[in-house]
Amino acid sequence: MTRSCKAFEDLLQQAQRPVLGHLIRLTGSIHAAQDVLQSANVTAMEKQYAFEEGTNFVAWLSQIACNHHRNQARKLATSSSVVLVDDQLHDVIERRHRERVEQNRQRNNWQRLSHCLDQLPDHQRELVQRFYLDGQTLNELAEMSGRKANAIGQALHRARQRLVRCVQQTGDSTDAEFLSDHPLSQPTAETP
Repeated sequence: MTRSCKAFEDLLQQAQRPVLGHLIRLTGSIHAAQDVLQSANVTAMEKQYAFEEGTNFVAWLSQIACNHHRNQARKLATSSSVVLVDDQLHDVIERRHRERVEQNRQRNNWQRLSHCLDQLPDHQRELVQRFYLDGQTLNELAEMSGRKANAIGQALHRARQRLVRCVQQTGDSTDAEFLSDHPLSQPTAETP
């Protein structure tokens, strides 16, 4: 069986696209498929005289590539199984830690905000309670109090300003940022 290296290289070149497509479907990644194909090409060049002329070259190269993929998968499974468990455990611990930090931050912010709400005059605290927590509209508050909706909106604005100042005095700037994003600082479209 004499075959020129040029003829084999031509067969190898023609097989690249179909074998790569097969490997992409197998691995789910173009980069992983390219790596496997490169390894398969090296093996094919080393064993080129084992290929029987007249048989399907693409199938021959695909089999070599599949064997490389299986070997890589086995190596990865045995060498990284402990690492994967450790990585997953680390991710769970890290996520839980971030959740706890966020819960503590929110609890502290609510405590600070609650303290500041207690510092408001009774009429402002009642407006804040009814508008933000009970969900009453400016018009409903105006009807109930016999005042205009504009006046209620201005009173709510003043209450928010007092809350912001109080939070700034009792906490650091990040707490004031929290308040600016908090629903109590965002009036509905009805508020002037």
